[in-house]
Amino acid sequence: MIGFLDSFLTWTAATLIPAFVGLFIIVLTGNVLKAKHLAAFAVGIFLWFFVDTIGGAASLDVIDAFSASLVQIATVGLFAFGLIVFFSVDRNRNIFSPQLAIGKYGLAIPLLVAASVGIHGLGEGAAFGYLASQTPSNNLLDAFAGPSGGGVNAVVAYILHKALEPMMIGASYCAYAKEHGKGTTGRVGDLFLLTMTFVIPSLIGAASGYYVAYNVSYLYALGTGTSIYAAVRLAGPLYDNTQTTTSKDSFKMALLIVLGILVIYFAALFHSG
Repeated sequence: MIGFLDSFLTWTAATLIPAFVGLFIIVLTGNVLKAKHLAAFAVGIFLWFFVDTIGGAASLDVIDAFSASLVQIATVGLFAFGLIVFFSVDRNRNIFSPQLAIGKYGLAIPLLVAASVGIHGLGEGAAFGYLASQTPSNNLLDAFAGPSGGGVNAVVAYILHKALEPMMIGASYCAYAKEHGKGTTGRVGDLFLLTMTFVIPSLIGAASGYYVAYNVSYLYALGTGTSIYAAVRLAGPLYDNTQTTTSKDSFKMALLIVLGILVIYFAALFHSG
């Protein structure tokens, strides 16, 4: 068994630091690339993220076919609930007219994106907390690796994922609220707030999972549903009809989507085999 404070502080550092660094990098890149190019890269990350999280939700219990079991109903219900809630909360901010939302709502849209992609962390944190409390080892690597093993590779995979996933938030920030933070201090403050919004569900999951055993597939189902809000927000800047788009630009966007998929695929390789 690993002590609560040791496991929680380690989990916090392994989640918070990479998340802030990932956000900082993508926003810094926004000084070179257009917001729609960052969004294309982030869409690529989302595509793998979605496959990963719905896998954690056991593909919404599709294996049970038409059983209509309580597990299946609850899993699908949480997925739908998460999706509907985020769209309902943001229904007055031009979700499907993204060009009208640019620079208009402060940090509201990036904060919602941060929450929508962060909620799956409830499942990750709960799984880690439970393993930390149950493992006979005092080695934190055992809690990170889980039953599948992986040791250092599992830690590397997690840290890389926590750096890459917030890039979806950073791309949304550059697209909808880049002028919100005034000066370096304001920008860093924005990024820290977005980071905490993304990280808090993971911390709640880790703290509660240490004491309570969850069926984490329910938490992943909820997080998969909420993340669709982020996908729609990221897709909006790709279709900027205020500017002409050439075939060369379309090819560049496609390359960035592929790059986004490949970088998070690379991170996933560390936790495979």
